[in-house]
Amino acid sequence: MSAMNPNLTYYVDRLQGFSTNIFRLESNSRVTATPNQIITFDLPSNSIVNLRSFKVFCNVQLTGANARMCPINDFVERVEVSVGGIVLAQGSNYMNVLQEMKKVLGVGYCDSVMGHPEYVRATSYVNGATFTDPAPESYADSTDPRFCIENLEGFLSTAEPKLLDTSLIPDLRIRLYMAGVEVLSNPAGVLLTDAAGTLANSIGLDGTADATYTLSNLHAHIECISLFDANYDNMLSSMMSAQGFLEIPYKAYSSFTDTHTGSSRFSVSTASLDKIWVGWRKDGYDVRGGLKRVEGHKITGGFVSPTAGVATDTDVGKPTYDLGGVLDTNKEKYRGKFFNFEQPVAGWGQQIQLNGAYFPQYSAQSGDSYQITKNSLHGNEKMKDMSLDQYLNNFCIQAYRLNLPDSEYSRLISGLDTRAVNLQGIVKTTGVIPANTNISIFTEQTEVLRVGAGRSVEVIS
Repeated sequence: MSAMNPNLTYYVDRLQGFSTNIFRLESNSRVTATPNQIITFDLPSNSIVNLRSFKVFCNVQLTGANARMCPINDFVERVEVSVGGIVLAQGSNYMNVLQEMKKVLGVGYCDSVMGHPEYVRATSYVNGATFTDPAPESYADSTDPRFCIENLEGFLSTAEPKLLDTSLIPDLRIRLYMAGVEVLSNPAGVLLTDAAGTLANSIGLDGTADATYTLSNLHAHIECISLFDANYDNMLSSMMSAQGFLEIPYKAYSSFTDTHTGSSRFSVSTASLDKIWVGWRKDGYDVRGGLKRVEGHKITGGFVSPTAGVATDTDVGKPTYDLGGVLDTNKEKYRGKFFNFEQPVAGWGQQIQLNGAYFPQYSAQSGDSYQITKNSLHGNEKMKDMSLDQYLNNFCIQAYRLNLPDSEYSRLISGLDTRAVNLQGIVKTTGVIPANTNISIFTEQTEVLRVGAGRSVEVIS
């Protein structure tokens, strides 16, 4: 007999003895952090913790002429999670780059309230402050945290189930590795450039390259759950008795960066290689300097008064296309150089070689690569919000899916098994690649935390 539609049935389930609360966590290492330092937090023991609820709060102080802040998550370059000294997730270098890659393709996000998702030119949307040349953007209030680092890639955001009983495992520790100063921007000033690019004091021109940062008022919080229900304990005991262990799958990443001259190599050994991510950046991406305008957004006019002593114009001009606003370009929008992804050369092609096999089966040009990426991200609807011009010049990222679509949601491990061969991969391109073009390659794989009796743990990669 077929089940009745839930909209036509009357029922209610009950869970007895449930309670929840939020606990503040202090850093083991420091209450302030500067570039390349490490922040450490220990999660509560003997508790059921909601891993997705882990958040780090802070204030940000910038120094340097016209220094401009990146999205708050970009300050974290690497996330390491360990259990009793055993590393569950080593954490990929350049995790902030991967997070930006995912965000612009719509599979990640940055909170608009406490995440600082957009770059600021003259007026802050955090507190309404106006920054005049050469004032840096800064939020150093010592009592009220302005920003929240959350949704960190890896174990914390992908482990299933997300509610983890820490009584089953040794002490769980999180280390956050802070990024270098290259994630910040140092424009020459706070004005827009005109169409000819002749203004000396411009947000798009490179400035002093002396920006640095301090994170202060650092602390974290996490949700802890109490469950006084014998069914839960009985379920765990039954599973442990039946198979001798519990399994918790999660995503792990490896990173490879190279100066691309036509081919770039990477290698990985894993039971399930799920995706390969590729991003491109132009020469000088890692030098603090001016902001990159997102193609089509405002550039001409604005903020230059034709008459001395007259208040400056608040109309920053018109976009270079889409005057009707269909693509919402009738406004300013910028990217930091470190996180601006741009095609290496017009008319190029791209293909990945995996131990002699090619993916795709032909050298894909830009339009093909975009559609392959879209297919790899399950036809992500958010990608429709960008133009092809923007994709090529600001968001040039490719994703290649190697596992079953949507397998993550059913905890199905279906990616490419490379353990026997230690996969050798090559990203190959056609066309004349400009000197010092950077390629960032990330491999996404599924690993499993196996929990046994007596708090024993094992990582199956």
